[in-house]
Amino acid sequence: MYSETKRIDYLDSIRGLAALTVLWSHSLGAFDWPAPVFNFINLPFINIIFDGHSAVTMFFALSGFVLSRPYLAATGPGQPPRNLTLPTFYLRRFTRIWLPWLAAYILSVVAQRWWFNTPATTPPVSQWLGSFWHILPTWGNFLKQCVFLEHNSYVQLLNQDRTLGVELKGSLLIPLLVFLLVGRRWLFLGLLTLALFWGPNTGSAYVTFVLGALLAKYGDGLAQWLKACSLAVRVGCFATGLACYETHHIARDLYGVTEHSQLLMTGTAIGCGLILLACLSSKRLQAMLNWQVPVLFGKISFSIYLLQFIPILCGLPPLVRYLNDCGIQQTWILLPLTLIASTAMTVGLSLANFRLVEIPSIKLGHRLTARLQQRFLKKRSG
Repeated sequence: MYSETKRIDYLDSIRGLAALTVLWSHSLGAFDWPAPVFNFINLPFINIIFDGHSAVTMFFALSGFVLSRPYLAATGPGQPPRNLTLPTFYLRRFTRIWLPWLAAYILSVVAQRWWFNTPATTPPVSQWLGSFWHILPTWGNFLKQCVFLEHNSYVQLLNQDRTLGVELKGSLLIPLLVFLLVGRRWLFLGLLTLALFWGPNTGSAYVTFVLGALLAKYGDGLAQWLKACSLAVRVGCFATGLACYETHHIARDLYGVTEHSQLLMTGTAIGCGLILLACLSSKRLQAMLNWQVPVLFGKISFSIYLLQFIPILCGLPPLVRYLNDCGIQQTWILLPLTLIASTAMTVGLSLANFRLVEIPSIKLGHRLTARLQQRFLKKRSG
């Protein structure tokens, strides 16, 4: 019978911090700030809190780890891994992702029609943000967005759909990865990883799912080994993870490397894996991540990810315009106020969405899964 997997709060917190990073990255990119702002933010390690690309890679690593872990590692003391049933696995993914996505899409339609406003501001709205939400949705592009096949930013209403589509496709891979890892079919796993890397344009993202699944299989053993190592080795693991996490940003933004993007993102994925391993092995990191605030951000991280463009598009330009009318045009005042406002509006909206949409969607998935498994068991016993 289906039972809900116990959540690991400190891993949720990492997802929540990654969601905030994506939010701050988009909020920062909403305006054409003076060049010194971006020069400072692009400095290595300072950029981590604004590096949306790497944060999305962390999403994928966490998904690969969390989705495959119940089927690859013990679910409790003396309890074997769960058996994976394809219909119930995919049903839970559908209710968990698509139903909240639909609610966010409907709310975005309302926001576009009645709240969307981009007045003249100082600093001006960026060309990137100015390209969004100028085409009203039609049934055609709605249906394409429903299956995450609409990649034109001028047409998309939820501009996160490209990465959300990768998330769903990566989820489809999890049963295959579990099958290969349980059977130790290393040749096939290696060939699959190479095919994913060299195949689609977002191949490095799918490789990140593979790395997450490998960590789910062997992470507990590696964490026990790392715990037995010296403090210098454990700190070195975390520091190396942070350095690798910055691979794509340092190569692209500081040295202008435009080629080998997939390889650079794979370096970032390795950094994500090392950071997760450091967290699995460190009680101190776990204690910090188990604080109430980051855990809360983790719980509502999907809503933050889905809903952030509503406050950014409908709230930030009017706010900056109001502050301009009050005589405030200094960057050192406007920038922190913009980030604080986008965070407050998005978190408030996400809390409501989590309670009203996400929790009912999760419960629906559990009920449907339980009924499906009951029917399956009756057929087997009959």
